Amino acid sequence: MPDKRKYNLGYRPTSYWTTPDDGAPERQAPSASVVWRTRRTPLLDPTVDFLPKQEGGEVEIASVLLDSVTADIISIRAQCRGNWIVYRIEDEYDTRFRFKPRQSTQPLSLGELIALIDGATGHLEGDRAGLTSAYRNYNLDTCAAERLVDFVIVMSDYYPELRACYAEEATEWLAEAAGRCSAH
Repeated sequence: MPDKRKYNLGYRPTSYWTTPDDGAPERQAPSASVVWRTRRTPLLDPTVDFLPKQEGGEVEIASVLLDSVTADIISIRAQCRGNWIVYRIEDEYDTRFRFKPRQSTQPLSLGELIALIDGATGHLEGDRAGLTSAYRNYNLDTCAAERLVDFVIVMSDYYPELRACYAEEATEWLAEAAGRCSAH
């Protein structure tokens, strides 16, 4: 894990849903997964949304983008239900992710979101935990670790430090994977 002192793990967005002073809903910028879909142009129709539709009022709070052949996307979403914010993780394969927390009364802190991402299971054989290094390790077949360091990108419009934190994690993963490969 990256040096936690470098990141404000206590940072918490005020809200995942904001409105301007006139009361009209604020227009959201395209999510990271929408932007990522443009990479699929040579392979797939970029206008087709392969992720399940967002439910009413649901927003994407973070995306895990995989540099796989089909540019897979894992979307971390939040929806307001009464006094609760309910979370879910979706991908294009109807995977049943297991993660905590499933709900909260306020937006997650950066540290809580990282714990959710790093603790998620149900997506890879052997029940490997996490949505980042687990995918790198799963694809590490010939000890060509340097090609996998950028295999996973984590982005969020709500958590400005999230991408940098996981880029640092990827660099640490590369050093560890290279060490394992040289030992063989």
